[in-house]
Amino acid sequence: MKENNKWLVVYVSSRQEKVSNIELEKRGIESYLPVSKRLRQWSDRKKWVEFPLFNGYLFVRPEPRQIDDVLTVAGIVCYLTFEGQHAVIRDREIEIIRKIESTGYYAESMMNADDFSEGEKCLVTEGPLKGQTVDLIRKNNEKIFLIAFDTLGQSIKINIPYEFLQKIKSDAVES
Repeated sequence: MKENNKWLVVYVSSRQEKVSNIELEKRGIESYLPVSKRLRQWSDRKKWVEFPLFNGYLFVRPEPRQIDDVLTVAGIVCYLTFEGQHAVIRDREIEIIRKIESTGYYAESMMNADDFSEGEKCLVTEGPLKGQTVDLIRKNNEKIFLIAFDTLGQSIKINIPYEFLQKIKSDAVES
């Protein structure tokens, strides 16, 4: 039953994320490639192009018998490991990434950035990420901060209005 299988991370050769994702799907191995759309300008036209949200990484949720099969897919180099074990991504983190991907999440902010500190845990109170706990990693300017997914060791830069955030105490955070 796929719901019980864990999301794992595989490292993929440069620019092979989409090809590897398609091949995994053909083999019946559940995979997820988060993408972001960007408007690209050429000399004669503009076009929306999809880029992987995490360059070089792909999420897979294989059944136990498929774990070795994942590594036979063209472009997949190896499983990402953490302390000698496969790096596991929580379903909650996949859900957050899917919400970010599906909404393009952008809003303008009128609040003062000084109301929040780096390293602070915040609860998102409005919008598509409502109810999610996030880590304020770095303030790049008055509107942008980085959300960290500690099991992946990666961050996503996301534009979010500060009025959508609520400070929370670290002991109130659910694990």
